[in-house]
Amino acid sequence: MSRSSSIPTADTVLTNATVITVDTEFSTAEAVAVAGDRIIAVGTHDEVMRLAGPETRVIDLGGRPVLPGFIDTHAHIGLFGQEKLWVNLDGASTVAEICARIGAAAADKPAGEVIMATPVGDHPYFFNVPQVIEEGRFPTRQELDAVAPDHPVYITAPTNRVPNSAVFNTLALRLAGLLDEVVPDDAENVKVTPDAYWLDGIEVVRDPATGIPTGEIRYMQPVYNPSRFYQRITPFLPAPGYESIREGIRLMAPDFYATGTTTLLENHLTRPEEARAYADLKLPLRVFFTHEIDPRLPLDQIERMLSMIAWSGGEGFGNDRFGFTGVSIGVDGPHWHGAGVADEPYVGPYGDMIDPGPIVPEELYREIVRLAAGYGLRVHSCGGGRRAIQIVLDAFAAADRESSIADRRFVLEHCEFPTREQIAECKRLGVIPTTTTNFLWGKVSEVFVDRLGGGDYSENSIPFRWWLDAGIPVAQETDWGPHEVMFSIWQSIARQSGLTGEVIGAHQRVTREEAIRMFTNNGAYVLFKEDDLGSVEVGKLADLIVLSDNPLTCVEDDIKDIQVLATMIGGKAVHGHALLKESGE
Repeated sequence: MSRSSSIPTADTVLTNATVITVDTEFSTAEAVAVAGDRIIAVGTHDEVMRLAGPETRVIDLGGRPVLPGFIDTHAHIGLFGQEKLWVNLDGASTVAEICARIGAAAADKPAGEVIMATPVGDHPYFFNVPQVIEEGRFPTRQELDAVAPDHPVYITAPTNRVPNSAVFNTLALRLAGLLDEVVPDDAENVKVTPDAYWLDGIEVVRDPATGIPTGEIRYMQPVYNPSRFYQRITPFLPAPGYESIREGIRLMAPDFYATGTTTLLENHLTRPEEARAYADLKLPLRVFFTHEIDPRLPLDQIERMLSMIAWSGGEGFGNDRFGFTGVSIGVDGPHWHGAGVADEPYVGPYGDMIDPGPIVPEELYREIVRLAAGYGLRVHSCGGGRRAIQIVLDAFAAADRESSIADRRFVLEHCEFPTREQIAECKRLGVIPTTTTNFLWGKVSEVFVDRLGGGDYSENSIPFRWWLDAGIPVAQETDWGPHEVMFSIWQSIARQSGLTGEVIGAHQRVTREEAIRMFTNNGAYVLFKEDDLGSVEVGKLADLIVLSDNPLTCVEDDIKDIQVLATMIGGKAVHGHALLKESGE
């Protein structure tokens, strides 16, 4: 490589590395040079060192692998960040340990302040709860009272599990009106039995001998539980204001870049306060954001909103650190909660056969998509079940007939159970799917097999092989699963059930190279950032990660355990400062 006066001197050279470039040929190199926030050279040690000067930081990586930073196309940092403000119960394996953590929080809070905790068990899927607790049960309200008598305590229920349970202490039950009031048994969807108050889908467990609630409250999850009683029995909870949303995001961001994620797409369930927080915080992470459409609003108000944000149409609006990339609207939710819109009835969360319709009336959804497309906005839409996917594609096709969307990269999120015909329609329309084999890890045994009947539903769920063979740049995401991308890369190869270890749909497995591309090249394509992100090539942004082992050559089962030793975003170390010889903030 000859030295040109137009090529700057490198600020940093990473050498003696195995640089997995993820370029078109999936080539490897020995070294990479960075100047400012861009890559200026990739090649052999001698070639790259020609760009080093007296002030260049030269880092010998001892043969360690270097990859482009991962791009997570469905991350929910705004939602999950709120849990950073709660007591973390992960790893607590006994009632005593659960109570000890809550008691420690109570000691640091003024009397009367609410103590919220993450669910009993371990993130993200809370397998075998409460059996994983040594006592095989949840803590009682009396046990929580002993460590926090003067604070309302609310141990939350896991979102991605049904049945699920929250736990209140006595003060929380009193503030909820569950100790001093008898709920009438003649109201619609409400009844009283000796062992429970049944409140429109929420089950308040009672001691049959006394009639007093035990503290356990089942099906207590506000994101997908439609019970009108959730707000009524949580009046003591502070509303999440801007400051708490901002703080949660700030605390959670390092979890992502410490595991190799350098770019996030907030695909749905977004709030305006989150966009404000991202702009305010100036995170090291690159964050791209969609405007969530509220279909409950009158159509004229929705259209007015769309017209006001038309500036974020086309390829989006913003810069390399924070940008807007269209609008989001969902058609269905998880099958866990009976919200997935399937092509045939299936067993619901309470054991009965259900056949739910879309969460947005189909004609209204189609009109909203038409309006958004008319304002030049890209649409991101959740459709997990087969009928939901078809509703999404029918609406996209209708918009396409008015004005082609083929080059606008509309996004189909979740898409757990697409057919080959639906995949072909995505190809025709230029629709990009974002999905994850985390769904298999967390749900395949209890939902895809036990409730949806297995067979084609489980064997061809999350069909990465079909997507890639059709020439569609499907992007992998983490969503409501493990945030460690190396785990998700392994899972897209292994396709195992987290509960049983069983391999599901082995014919849908992908190669190691393909698994990496889905978190790099393909994610960049979703964002219209393929010229800047997704591979280690000259001219691209210097988002680089250093790994503890080589995912292309290690034992397959070891891929999930590979550690991210260092992360660089825009040429600056944000994780593993010592390895990159750069002081931390």
